[in-house]
Amino acid sequence: MAVKLNEDLVRNITTNVSVPLVFRNFVSNWPISQWNLEKWCQVFGDKEMPFRCMRKDLISDEPCWERKCSIKKMTFKKFVDNLSSSEWMYFDYKYLHQWFDSNSELCKELNWKQFGYDKGAADTTIWVGSDGSHTPAHQDTYGYNIIAQVHGKKRWIFFPPETGGLKMTRVPYEESSVYSELNFYCPHNLDGFNGLTGGRSIVLSAGDALLVPKGWWHYVQNIDPVNITLNMWLPHEKDPSAHVSEALIKIFIAQMCKDLPLETAKMLVNPNEDDIVDTPLAVLFLQLETVANTYMDKKRRVRRVKRQKTREDDTDLPDVEEFDLKTLVENPEYNLEIAPSIASADLIQLLKDNIKKYANTERVLDEDDLDGVTSNLCLTKAVIDAFTQNNVIDLVKHNLLSSLS
Repeated sequence: MAVKLNEDLVRNITTNVSVPLVFRNFVSNWPISQWNLEKWCQVFGDKEMPFRCMRKDLISDEPCWERKCSIKKMTFKKFVDNLSSSEWMYFDYKYLHQWFDSNSELCKELNWKQFGYDKGAADTTIWVGSDGSHTPAHQDTYGYNIIAQVHGKKRWIFFPPETGGLKMTRVPYEESSVYSELNFYCPHNLDGFNGLTGGRSIVLSAGDALLVPKGWWHYVQNIDPVNITLNMWLPHEKDPSAHVSEALIKIFIAQMCKDLPLETAKMLVNPNEDDIVDTPLAVLFLQLETVANTYMDKKRRVRRVKRQKTREDDTDLPDVEEFDLKTLVENPEYNLEIAPSIASADLIQLLKDNIKKYANTERVLDEDDLDGVTSNLCLTKAVIDAFTQNNVIDLVKHNLLSSLS
């Protein structure tokens, strides 16, 4: 039995570690991790849940964007009864408090205290998926992520924030999500994966937990018939700056969409951003003003603190338990594991295995598969991606904040 890390140390680790880190069996003590499907059917009850669905054998030159998926409402029991379907199904990124009463057994059981955070159901999202369901490769621009795998197995593929060759794009646009154009599920062409370096891969089992540091690219796929995952996002000290960048990008995307036919505009954004066309420019500028002021206020506070520390050399600082990650990982009692590296050739073999498992390679591919949703938006997409590159937005942000300060 592994020795449990204390709460303060775990919080310090999750705050400071810069590589994806697995806590094996860390949440196996949660009763939730022991629930069987019958119990989960009871917990979900008769709720009609919107599952994002797509046929499993889709081979495409671009990821399975949310816009391409159909939405089918079903109870958890019906979801379980339909596992032999030719489609994968994903009830993803749903906040617990929007689907469960605070007195429900799930909400009462859930507590992130052993990670060092006083967080519960109100801060938690749930992901329920079948074999093959997945989230396209992307990076989150805000915060960092702690995941608890409570049922089934899930594969994660990571790349460091600065990785080149992933073909980053803001189309489809979603605030705080930067997508890769590479299809990690069943790609039609594997050439784009040749030479990708810095990749890491890990499989989580029920009872495992995972830290995804800020900015790391990740592709996530469910590989068991039923997978249930809980997670929470935590703020990062660089978030105020990222909020300014995202507010600038949102203004740009919104103005692009307002001057395009509605159906074309919808192809530029994820469904959860469909209201961007109707958002008044004044509201978007108010949002920008708010986050810009927050960022500048924070910078002023930091400068004041630094000046204060310079004058008061004997200021008592809070005790933070130091740690050496290498030592912790090498100690088998702690059950910690840095996500291992995956070579380009091994990644390509993994993708080939995915294609063999899910896709009917004898099927004649139709043009919609190969061309994809965004292919006929070539120039529009190129303009958006050009204006939303980090070096462009960083320059605009710098000039903006200089003018406001």
